[in-house]
Amino acid sequence: MNNSLNKKLAEALGKMDDKMLQVRLNAMLDMLKKGETEELAKKLGKIDKNELMDKINEFDDEKLKQLNINKEEFKQRIGSADLNSLQKLLGEHGDEIVQKLKDIMK
Repeated sequence: MNNSLNKKLAEALGKMDDKMLQVRLNAMLDMLKKGETEELAKKLGKIDKNELMDKINEFDDEKLKQLNINKEEFKQRIGSADLNSLQKLLGEHGDEIVQKLKDIMK
């Protein structure tokens, strides 16, 4: 994994094990669902979108299993309106990132 991206993700999410990552991702999803977009935008603003796109391109079913991310649960928790909001919050490359997330969830 790219050291720069590691550092930025660690800053945004804090250093954590897989369980803590799942908790933080759930918290971010809740923020998105509740419309707490300002705080979420701050967290996302700290991440380089080009590097994020590169990292997302590495995701496949095996990688999701390693990260303990359940695709079916993720699909149930996040809808198209949430993805549209996320796309706007991401700004640069938001459309590409959201499309990749949709592809991953298939």
